[in-house]
Amino acid sequence: MQQADSEASIGALLLLLLAQHLQQPFFFSTYETVKPRITSQLGDRPVAAQGCAASVGEIMASLVSAPTEVVKQRMQAGHFGSLGEAARSIMTKEGPMGFYTGYPTMVIREIPFVLIQFPLWERMKEEVGDWQGRPTSPSQGAVVGSLAGSFSAAVTNPLDIAKTRQMLGQSSGGFVTTLSQVYGEGGAPALFRGVGPRTFWMGLGGFVFFGTYEQFSAWLTKAKQHRSTTHARVD
Repeated sequence: MQQADSEASIGALLLLLLAQHLQQPFFFSTYETVKPRITSQLGDRPVAAQGCAASVGEIMASLVSAPTEVVKQRMQAGHFGSLGEAARSIMTKEGPMGFYTGYPTMVIREIPFVLIQFPLWERMKEEVGDWQGRPTSPSQGAVVGSLAGSFSAAVTNPLDIAKTRQMLGQSSGGFVTTLSQVYGEGGAPALFRGVGPRTFWMGLGGFVFFGTYEQFSAWLTKAKQHRSTTHARVD
């Protein structure tokens, strides 16, 4: 029994890592594409532009991460002992849409999360850059991203609880109904059950998520500068 639990935990961790790597390109490609267009429409409203772009990016990224999230949640709950068993069972009993159980609630949870996280990340980077007199480094961007992720995770913990219950099939009602059920079971403390681990893991995930993005962006910037310098010398 302990071996099965251990295998399920390892499988869930692998799924989490896979989802993280698959989600990043979808999110940031959408975010960087949409943000300039929204900025041109909204004008000098950076927080609104960042929040809207992050929301669109999260909707796209959730299309990729939702199936792995469903499998991960059910494995952690002990419903399945392996990735293959989980995938086969969901496909057989629920069809392809079974992998998107709780997707609307997931999006409802993630949009408030990124609406807080991204403007906070951008603003803290700006403040740090102004304080030190130069743009933030990739490592500083990663630390700031970790702080923004931790704060956002703590604030949106009730939404995560509702999402988890729906993905596990423990609630037949909608988003508001699920939150009401949780509140009825234990009041406000029940809505923030597990906030410590969630804050820690989302902070760690934010460090990796934003650190990878910042480092990749720095490499792209250097590559563009190198090409421009090379072309200028040739001309």
